[in-house]
Amino acid sequence: MIRPFGVGAAGPHVRDLQHRLTATGHWRGPITGIFDSATAESVKAFQAQRSIDVDGICGLETWSLLIEAGQRLGDRFLYLRTPHLRGDDVAEVQRMLSTLGFSVGRIDGIWGPLTAAALADFQTNMSLGGDGVCGGQTLQTLQRLVRPLGDASVVAHITERQRLESAGGQLAGRRIAVGEAGGLEPVTASVRREIGRNGAEVLTVHHPDWSTQAAQVNRFGAAVYIGFEVKPAAPSISYFQGRHFVSRAGQKLAADIADRLEPMFGSIPTNGMGLPMLRESAMPAVLCRFERIDALLERNREVADIVARSTRDLLADLPAA
Repeated sequence: MIRPFGVGAAGPHVRDLQHRLTATGHWRGPITGIFDSATAESVKAFQAQRSIDVDGICGLETWSLLIEAGQRLGDRFLYLRTPHLRGDDVAEVQRMLSTLGFSVGRIDGIWGPLTAAALADFQTNMSLGGDGVCGGQTLQTLQRLVRPLGDASVVAHITERQRLESAGGQLAGRRIAVGEAGGLEPVTASVRREIGRNGAEVLTVHHPDWSTQAAQVNRFGAAVYIGFEVKPAAPSISYFQGRHFVSRAGQKLAADIADRLEPMFGSIPTNGMGLPMLRESAMPAVLCRFERIDALLERNREVADIVARSTRDLLADLPAA
């Protein structure tokens, strides 16, 4: 596992970083192998483009996304495996399949079962065998069919909408997941009680690794996920936004929670991000970040009531596809 490094670091790993930043267009200087302020600014620009936390430090998340950004369409076969393949090339194939009307779930750059099934369905329809492996012939056929259509990747939004429509506008009988990364157990307990009081089955997840949380809530089959985190930065509520997809349901839920929290915490901005929890969860998800743990703990019952009402309203008043 890569250890975070920033200004002052030097060596082959910094040279590799600068090479990867060059490939993405974020570094135009010499490859020095020295992590200076200019390198930090380039890292920040890349982080902002990928909608993750901007700190100018190359940690595991930033490094992984740099590797994904280097995956060019057509350079490798794409197929279902464990761990799932990730990369910009995966996201591009997902976008093309979605544009052609094949449901890949979310366009998240992760080659999971839905993407594999969508590709196999496309291949079968095109008499390409249906083996679920995206190679040269399949890719050429995709590109030929998509070219006249432009960027019309709407099926992913329809899929998200349909997932929520099955809830029938109520919490009763639904599976809702609530999570936190440490220190906020009273908050998730209050949310669990409040949502459970409305008849939902609630899973609470406590783990410092957001990818682990995403895997748990995916296995649980949650319809919606709400996460909480304390971070030394201005409060915010985030939803998933990738290069080709924005979770409209997540965006609506984030805005609704933020509006209802304003009398207690002041104006809270909402933003689309590609953080692991938001990207890797299969359902609409929001991550509520607060600067002060004491303020959140003092109002946790009121926060729980707001989250329950906003989740119920999301199921009842769906965003337009």
